[in-house]
Amino acid sequence: MLKKVKRIFENISAIIKYPKILNVLSKKNRLYFFSYSWSFGGGERAFIDMLSLFKDQNPICFITGNSVTDGFRKEFEAIAETISLDRWCQKKTFKRYLLKKMSSAINAQDQPIVIGWTSAFMYELIPLLAPHVKIIDITHNFTDNGKGMELETLAYVPKIDKRIVGSNLLKSQFGSLYIKHNIPVEFADRIIFIQNKIPFNNLTPEKNYDDNLQILFVSRNSPEKRSNVLLRIAEICLTKNLPVTFKMIGDYDPEKLVHPANVEMVGIINSKEAINEYYKNSHLLLLTSEREGWGLVIFESMNFGIVPISTTVGDLSSHLSTAKKNGVLIENGDDIELLAQKFTSEITLFCRNRALLQQFSKNAFETVKELAKKADFENSYLQTILGD
Repeated sequence: MLKKVKRIFENISAIIKYPKILNVLSKKNRLYFFSYSWSFGGGERAFIDMLSLFKDQNPICFITGNSVTDGFRKEFEAIAETISLDRWCQKKTFKRYLLKKMSSAINAQDQPIVIGWTSAFMYELIPLLAPHVKIIDITHNFTDNGKGMELETLAYVPKIDKRIVGSNLLKSQFGSLYIKHNIPVEFADRIIFIQNKIPFNNLTPEKNYDDNLQILFVSRNSPEKRSNVLLRIAEICLTKNLPVTFKMIGDYDPEKLVHPANVEMVGIINSKEAINEYYKNSHLLLLTSEREGWGLVIFESMNFGIVPISTTVGDLSSHLSTAKKNGVLIENGDDIELLAQKFTSEITLFCRNRALLQQFSKNAFETVKELAKKADFENSYLQTILGD
């Protein structure tokens, strides 16, 4: 009964929102962005960085998925005319009507460009778009190890003009997927790797290496992030009486997630200034993910001299290694206990050898400095989206 009442309320709210959607679609425009969410997350952060490049062109941005939080909502709304479609993307009759209305509005423009990230609604819109509409897809990661949305999008590949990916590994994965499904090789040439923007302030970090080490875990509450591995690591560290404190940042509920005494559940942080304070005071960052595209949080933390310890995901092996003494990669796997033990061994090493930790910290900072120098994020996106 409560679920039915909730749906009725959501449908009414959607109908009330429709005049705003109609007003936006009635305007002359060129850029139509579609983002799955405005929640807290690396993908959303990368999308905002890209979207901000087009702020002076008055872009329209539709949020087409279920945003768990209002994490980056203010940032989205400051850059673009942003509307969360909610039930217009969920209720079949609503969605069918809006797809027709939206495609007609976009098709009526002179040189429209549709840019979407992980948006099922945008993919459903593609068959209704006219040939003169330029379509750009942005993908940071396969959604379920090659069994998710990437499969659903294969039917639209011929109409997608450019497919921007966040890692060379993902580019290779898409190439293999195309071959497996007999998609002509020329469509693989439309896949472009653009390195995500790396925040770099060029301020040499200063840290206290004499007291307890602070360890960060920054993530949204999603199964592939494997917070259970992080919590098991903390348990082992507590048992071994290691001088470490864990800070868990993200949409984790401290009342629902049982955690050991050495873990502080910080919650969601949307302010750059606030999260930067945690970066400044931390020594290690753990990334326990089953899969990642770019792993933006790794490079954000290295900007503050934090040493990352991560599973081997995305393109991280191209940038981090114990040989370079700038980070540690743990062989990925499904054995939670084994992963936790491996992470703990590396933490133990740094606890006992603070001089080594300082050396890794310095090298991590220098690594991200060089990456930031080489990056061509702005020009690459502008050329790919606006260029012929």
